[in-house]
Amino acid sequence: MARPKGHGYAALAPDDVDDAKRGNPGTDLREYAQARGLEFLDKAAPAGFAAALPGFEEYRFNVMRGVLPGGAFGMLFHQALEVPVIGRPSIDGTLHAVSSKSPGRWWVPKLPNRTDIPVIGDFLNPPTDDRPAEAFDSYAVWIPTTTAAVNVPEAALPLYLFRIDRRRHHAPFDFKETRTLDDLGLPGWRMRTQEPVSEDLVRRLLSGRALDVFRRRADDAFFQLLVLRGTVIVRRNGYLRDSGELDALAADVCLLADAIRAACLSQARPRPFADALPPAPAASSMMEVTAGWSEGYVKLAQRLGMALEDPDEYHRAFPSLPVPGRAVAVMRGTLPGTHATGRLVYHAERSLKAADRARGAVLLPAPPRAQPTPPGGHRHPDHRLVHENVDGVTVLWSMTTAGFFREEQEGLVERAVALARERGLAQV
Repeated sequence: MARPKGHGYAALAPDDVDDAKRGNPGTDLREYAQARGLEFLDKAAPAGFAAALPGFEEYRFNVMRGVLPGGAFGMLFHQALEVPVIGRPSIDGTLHAVSSKSPGRWWVPKLPNRTDIPVIGDFLNPPTDDRPAEAFDSYAVWIPTTTAAVNVPEAALPLYLFRIDRRRHHAPFDFKETRTLDDLGLPGWRMRTQEPVSEDLVRRLLSGRALDVFRRRADDAFFQLLVLRGTVIVRRNGYLRDSGELDALAADVCLLADAIRAACLSQARPRPFADALPPAPAASSMMEVTAGWSEGYVKLAQRLGMALEDPDEYHRAFPSLPVPGRAVAVMRGTLPGTHATGRLVYHAERSLKAADRARGAVLLPAPPRAQPTPPGGHRHPDHRLVHENVDGVTVLWSMTTAGFFREEQEGLVERAVALARERGLAQV
């Protein structure tokens, strides 16, 4: 497959230059996926990993999903990492074979990357061109990388937006708070976070085997840990093809996910699922939630006769409930069509101000002696739901994310209740 016309490129290591110029890995990892028991999705986007995925399918290759080498359920894929160009590529350090080209829209060079993950929507001005964004239409370079990701719901609140690597600057992940890690035995490494992170949490995380990962990776041209709204992402330079190197990257993301989970649980305040939580704060204080979304959730809760609860307290009380993303709305009460008290929650894997999409889930008390679900849960495509049983709670999360419309509100509850009755997943 030829590199798209106008496709800028760069490499983080000399050995990656040919891949950068070609614009794709030029290889297929189906055999690797089959040997490791992973589902090979090629370019398809696995539900629940939006935080780890680039905005366009043209930027991802060899997507695999399943229990990774290392033991956690996650995904592994090749990624053409988009880095915006504003005068020069917006990442510091040495780059090789840099070729950046404007796509021809006069306003694009003034904008940061709008297709990758976190907070870009917070300061993105609407373009004057009303055509929908397309792959490779931004003023950027695309860099060969390999990415692995695991969802760690325990991290959604304590490590909301978090990054560790050896780059001072890397848009769009230049979060507000910064700290060098030399005093923890990682010279040259630094941490950036959107919100302050307690020193105790940092030291709990960067000890033992997690510390060893970064020490082992010190010779890599690029190695990065990101935590984005509960998704733990590890990225390395180059399109890895060697089975041993792929296994090692997958094992590292699993190890770091375990360390992050353990560290973040120290911040939790678990409560029984039956307990009511404090009420939701004023809409104006809700992070990443626009007035339109807040008003919509208030109206939805009123229509369903449910009480809005504090999303942050929800994460503290039930840290391990496996709904992807960070909660933006939590409603408690009797679910329509049932006699069961449960919760209807909405999580966002990207900023609602940028992506304008959220994922709904219905939470119900699990029946007595319910068995834990396997890693990744049970998928029910006919109901468009994933079922997971964690800490005595039946979690039914939607395979789709959507804007604010009724099908993903009342329709979601109907689908979840129907599946729970059909499979005996909860007493409804």
